[in-house]
Amino acid sequence: MTATLTSRSLARWDGLHLILDLVLVEEHLVQLLADVKQVEGLALAAAGDALDVSATVRWKGVRSRVALELAELRLRHRHLGFRMRKLRVYGGLPVPRAAVEAILQSINNELITVFRGQGIVVVDLRKWLPPELDLKIVTVQATGSSLHLWFGAGGLRDLPGRERPALAAGGVPAPALESGEKNGHTTA
Repeated sequence: MTATLTSRSLARWDGLHLILDLVLVEEHLVQLLADVKQVEGLALAAAGDALDVSATVRWKGVRSRVALELAELRLRHRHLGFRMRKLRVYGGLPVPRAAVEAILQSINNELITVFRGQGIVVVDLRKWLPPELDLKIVTVQATGSSLHLWFGAGGLRDLPGRERPALAAGGVPAPALESGEKNGHTTA
C-alpha cells in the first residue's frame, strides 16, 4: 500500500455549471427574511454578470423602495460574498452606499457581515453547506429568470456526518446507536 500526502476526496470535479431559478430563490429568500421587519417585498431579476435586487426597506421610520445591483459574486470557505453597486431609491434616485450598508447592519443578523465603506457584503452559508464541501464561484451570468453559476475545481471530502438528535424538552433521551455490546458482552 502506498501512502499519499494529499487528502483523498469522495468526489471531485474540474468545473460545474449550476443554474438557479430566480423565482424559487426569491421565494426562499422571502421565507428566510420573514422575521426581518426592516425588509419586505423582495424581488430578484437577472442583469448580465450581476443580480438586481429590489425591496421595500424601513430605516429610521422611513419606508422606501430600494434597488441595487449585486456584482462580483464569490463563494469561498462556505461564505457568499458580493459587491453592491448601482444603488437607487424611488425608481431611480442614486443612494449613498453608506446608507444601504447602515440598513444591512441594523438588521443585526449573524449570517450577514457588512464591510462598511467598501460595499462588500458576506453571507455565512455554513449552516447549509457542510465543511466537507469545497466550492468556488468562477463566473456568474444572469439570463431571463435564471442565474448561471460556474464553479471552479472543487470536491467533496466525505459525506457530511449525522448529528445526534437533540433532546426534546422533558423527553426521554434518544437511544444510542448499538455498538454490538450488551451488558458488557459482545454480540456477533
